[in-house]
Amino acid sequence: MLGKMIKNEMKAGLHSVALVYVAAVGALAAVAFSLIFKIMWLTAIALIAVVAVALGILLITIVSIIAGFNRSLFRDQGYLTFTLPLTSGQILLAKGLCSFIWLVLSYLSVLVIYGAVFSMTFALARDQMGAENLEMVKQLVNAFVQLPDKAAVVTAIIAIASRVFLLIVFAIALVFFSITLSNVRPFQRQGFLPAVLIFVVVFLITQLISTLLNIYVPLSVTVSLAEGLKLQTQVAMNTLLNFGVADVIFQLAITCFFFGFSAWLMNHKINLK
Repeated sequence: MLGKMIKNEMKAGLHSVALVYVAAVGALAAVAFSLIFKIMWLTAIALIAVVAVALGILLITIVSIIAGFNRSLFRDQGYLTFTLPLTSGQILLAKGLCSFIWLVLSYLSVLVIYGAVFSMTFALARDQMGAENLEMVKQLVNAFVQLPDKAAVVTAIIAIASRVFLLIVFAIALVFFSITLSNVRPFQRQGFLPAVLIFVVVFLITQLISTLLNIYVPLSVTVSLAEGLKLQTQVAMNTLLNFGVADVIFQLAITCFFFGFSAWLMNHKINLK
């Protein structure tokens, strides 16, 4: 049953975002067409459309996750969802996993879109500058910029991807927690405003705790394409390339708490009547 629910959640997500992905393909096709036939005014319009569609992919994915979670659990569909032979934890697992997949796909789609635009503009520059001149520019850049070690690059990519994945899971857990808590009395009849307030307040508190941990536990990891990972005894800047060890441990713990407490609320405090 868990597998069927994950399958249905993925289908529901596809129905929500399919149109914007079609729009992205159309915008990229317009960019390619304008570059091939050197229609500069169309290129400008198409590039603006590509940026708008890329942002739209992220926005629509986030909105569909929030709306779908609230609708399928705490509105009319909630009666059906809670009658499934699944525990609250399994329901959260299915929805959290599907949300994670769609968010990762949306971020990857944005990277692919921008990468495709860069590739097409690079090809145009090569045609205009000539392959020999462009190769000369690349050689000059390589002469002044030291190429990073491949092992260090792989290590840095894995570290950055792990950090991004943790931040995505943390955000999903916080959203689910905020929506679930907002459907507990006395917030249940106040609309969606309590969920927004809970999200903002809890997010600010967690960020404050993270800042304090970075200050009072000055142990950080720096990600470098040249050296890979480097452990340092200094205050973390709290970025993708420099983050605190204590902060990461805290985010893991608070993410587990958000999911666990949300499951407990669904079992003991949620009343759809």
